[in-house]
This record gives sequence, C-alpha cells and structure tokens, in this order.
Amino acid sequence: MERRVNGSKEAVEKVKSMQIKRVTTQQVVTIVDDWGQRIVKQAQANLENSLAKSPSDAAAFCQLQKLPQIDSLEKLYTAEINLLGTKDLKNPALSAKEQEILDAYVYNAENKLSQIPNIQKLGDSALVYNAPVSLQSSICHKCFGEDATHLAVWRVKFKRSEVIRKVNAKSLQKIK
Repeated sequence: MERRVNGSKEAVEKVKSMQIKRVTTQQVVTIVDDWGQRIVKQAQANLENSLAKSPSDAAAFCQLQKLPQIDSLEKLYTAEINLLGTKDLKNPALSAKEQEILDAYVYNAENKLSQIPNIQKLGDSALVYNAPVSLQSSICHKCFGEDATHLAVWRVKFKRSEVIRKVNAKSLQKIK
C-alpha cells in the first residue's frame, strides 16, 4: 500500500533546489534570457488584455496593480517585474547602470532606431532583463501616452542566487 506524505511534492522540489550545481556565468545569462522572454510575453499579453477589457482601470494596470498574474510570475520566477518609461530615468530605485540603459532606450526611441532586449549584470548578485514594448502596443499609448516617445520597457530583475537555486540540473546539461 502506497502512502503519500502531505507536502511531499514541495519536499522533493526543495531537495532538488538544494542540489549542488556547477553553473557558469553564460548558463545563468542564457537562463535569464529564456525566463525574461517568457515573463515579458505573459506579462505583456496580460496587461494588453486587461487594458482592452477595462480601460477605466488603465492607471492601476499600468502600475502593474490589479494584475494577479504579474504577482504569480514574480513568485514563480522569484523576480521583480516593472514597466518603465521615460519618467523613470530619474527613478532612484534604479541603479546608475539601469538608468544608462533606459537612457539608451529613450535615445533610440527619440531617433526612431530599432530596440532590442538586453541583459545587464548588476554586480555579482543580480541580473536585469530589459525588453522594449513595440510602439504599436496599446501599452505604449495607454500607459505612456503623455511621454513624447511613448516608450515602454519591461524590467525583470533576477537574483543570481535564486536563478541558480531554481534551475533544474537536467536543464543545465542542455545549456553548455
């Protein structure tokens, strides 16, 4: 007769997360790139759908409030998700490096240059995945309509230690 202990799935997950793993910097960057793309895709779809369904709540949605899926993504990936615009250039919560990156996005938007996602290391402990939102998206117009550039950039901040803890050892073998 088979008996299951309550919480056994959680216990197995915890044991797996505590495995000793050798993870290179390149593997961490690859994982952050993959996770960042997934998070941005889901968060953007969720925000666009919410803005379409309830335009009167746009102010709260644009601050990523009233969006439980964003909270779920933050918990699932142990990440911090923000939507930035031109006004965030002076945001003291952003590091100097992040402000420089945002300034580059603003410059590209002002000069109508192409925008691409990027990953920045913040010291040895964190990585930030940035992804610009297409100007055709309702997010740019409804959340940043007052900005001349209508720039919107997703910012997903990961703690390096959490990425390593959460990554599956088998998936590391695929990433060389």
